[in-house]
Amino acid sequence: MTENDTENGREQESKEHAGTYPDSVPEEWARTLRVTVESDEQSDESGTDHPTLSFPDVDTATAVFTDSTLALLRALNVHEPASIREAARLVDRDKKNVHDQLRKLAAHGIVEFAEEGNAKRPIVAYDEIVFDFAISLDSSDGDHADEPAAA
Repeated sequence: MTENDTENGREQESKEHAGTYPDSVPEEWARTLRVTVESDEQSDESGTDHPTLSFPDVDTATAVFTDSTLALLRALNVHEPASIREAARLVDRDKKNVHDQLRKLAAHGIVEFAEEGNAKRPIVAYDEIVFDFAISLDSSDGDHADEPAAA
């Protein structure tokens, strides 16, 4: 595929999606969840309309988005399992553990369930999650709990 073919493909895709998304949201952000950490010192000046999930601190955000959670979200997005049992099989984990994790993700609005007969089909509406926060390495904030004790 040549560079020209790629550009024509993008133009065609843009025409297909014209009017689908608000003008302020680039197409690549349409199925993107933005994860932020609240701060009194910063405000959301991004001006984008894509979904945003905000946490009070980095520890809370990283407790929700663990390696196993991200693996589960990838499996849901790629394989679209028909049930929680099938999702557990995909990630090779216990059904109860996966169910608990899915309930936690649903409480944050990251996952939804579709009732299909006796099964609940877990659905993730995002193709991408963008973590939009900074971690200060400056110890001037007065928190020295992680520093080693003086000898």
